[in-house]
Amino acid sequence: MSKQFPTAFEFNEQLLITILDHLYSCRFGTFLYNSESVREKEKVTEKTLSLWSLINSEKSKYTNPFYSKELNRALYPVASMRHLELWVSYYIRWNPRIRQQQPNPVEQRYMELLALRDDYMRRLEELQITNNSKISNSSASSTSPSQMMSQVQTHF
Repeated sequence: MSKQFPTAFEFNEQLLITILDHLYSCRFGTFLYNSESVREKEKVTEKTLSLWSLINSEKSKYTNPFYSKELNRALYPVASMRHLELWVSYYIRWNPRIRQQQPNPVEQRYMELLALRDDYMRRLEELQITNNSKISNSSASSTSPSQMMSQVQTHF
């Protein structure tokens, strides 16, 4: 589904893999017993940690950078055999030969590009602040508006 609709899901497959890994690990009390009432009766929350606390503490690890919020959009997946794939990230993740063949995911590259963009935006803001302070200092020394405009244009 996430390959057919890469922008439709807020969370990535790493969230599903984490949930599946801990479903039977008994490391967290989230999935112990058959119902919430039994978990309350056995005081699971007092004796164990919640898987959701782990997930919430590392939320950026589980978010889909391609997600775009589109309201009232129904998904109609293509369910033919040609479009079904084995979930390699889950079922074959322990095979070292398969793992070596997989390229870096596009998602990882997108996250790197977003970090670069944020860095450039921060630098741009710093330059604008520096430039504004230079302009305000030069305006204090009686300059005409046309001189100020030429100063601004030469800085860019």
